[in-house]
Amino acid sequence: MDVENAKKTDQQPWLRIHDEKISSEALVAEVQQRVEQRRTELGVTRVLFPRFGHMSSYPEPPVESGVYNPDLYHYLKQANRKPTPQLEPLLVPSPSTRVPILGRLWGMVRAQFHQLVLFYVNRSVSDQSQLNINVVSVLNELTRVSQVQQEEIDALRAEVQRLKQEHPRAS
Repeated sequence: MDVENAKKTDQQPWLRIHDEKISSEALVAEVQQRVEQRRTELGVTRVLFPRFGHMSSYPEPPVESGVYNPDLYHYLKQANRKPTPQLEPLLVPSPSTRVPILGRLWGMVRAQFHQLVLFYVNRSVSDQSQLNINVVSVLNELTRVSQVQQEEIDALRAEVQRLKQEHPRAS
């Protein structure tokens, strides 16, 4: 397709109908009108995307409210403190690697076998580590949500108590 044909297709409608009763321009206009109508009916949709690489921080136990489960915060803090596993090989020198010629050869073979095993293990450990980070972040956020809900419950209880004191016959 040359440049002239490309310009012609850009100016033409994206749909062409060969019918005496319906023109392609009228059909395109009808589709666009219906799309706009549907968009106004549904309203603006807000899409929220998660933050990339974000790990939710540990929520501190509430100070004001004495109603909280200390076990929840203890184990949640332990989960947040858990470091990610190390994936590098750690080869402890062995006496067999000190043998003049064969020791060096044995050291190379030994290192390659460790690398082979670690290749498969590291993939699994890396996946599990990412899952752990995501689960701990979810637990942190759920704990934060429960804190907010507990504050709302406490406020509503105080309001109910206040209303009971103002109108003792209603209860």
